[in-house]
Amino acid sequence: MPDVPAAALAAVIQELARAHATSAPAPRALPYLGLEHASGTGFHLLDALAARGIFRKYEHVLDLGAGLGGTSRWLAARLGCEVVGTTTSAAEAAAGSELTRRARLGARVRLVPALAHALPFCDGRFTHVWILEVLPRLAQLERSLAEAVRVLRRGGTIAVQDLVATRAVSVPGWRFTHDATVALRAAGFVDLEVRDRTSEIEERSSQVAAARARLHARLRDESRLEAVLAEREALADALATGALRVVQILARRP
Repeated sequence: MPDVPAAALAAVIQELARAHATSAPAPRALPYLGLEHASGTGFHLLDALAARGIFRKYEHVLDLGAGLGGTSRWLAARLGCEVVGTTTSAAEAAAGSELTRRARLGARVRLVPALAHALPFCDGRFTHVWILEVLPRLAQLERSLAEAVRVLRRGGTIAVQDLVATRAVSVPGWRFTHDATVALRAAGFVDLEVRDRTSEIEERSSQVAAARARLHARLRDESRLEAVLAEREALADALATGALRVVQILARRP
């Protein structure tokens, strides 16, 4: 995400969440109503990804491609672990960090700009690696997964939620051409568990769904966020028509 839209989008999300809070509290672990999430798939899907592995305050999770940090904050608030999320730029990290600070999660969530294929972390630093709907945006998939293996300690878990194309899908900046299971095995991960979750993607919270509709309405009035809205609408249409499916994969570093 370009720097200016990242900051502008964070400001709009913060404003909408603040307005919502005057009438009702946000759902647990979603201080910003999940508005950071590009595709809009329900956050309830993440509970299944947390089923393997133990999450405690001394567990360290790498959230690869965290963007504005919605998933990172969900992990910390719901599961109690410490999270480092990578972003595409320093400005995106700064915008996400401000959201994190306002959510009072700064002690457990840190967002840093980093390339997925050249992570600035030591070997075996993390107990878990999460990759949520990011694989189609990685410029170097094989090297990125090799880095995920390197920074994950032995026996650690990788959790992937992938968007898989069933036919041609055009979303700027996204390439739906990979086979995640093949790539994960080639990287060295074992004990793969694969589950198609497409039938369960609809957001269950009426609050979150309504907030997302308000966000899209607001984005239509923000000329500098036209590309953000176009991306989100393209993803939503592809999911609604079955052009994209949602697949979850759990695996382990031996």
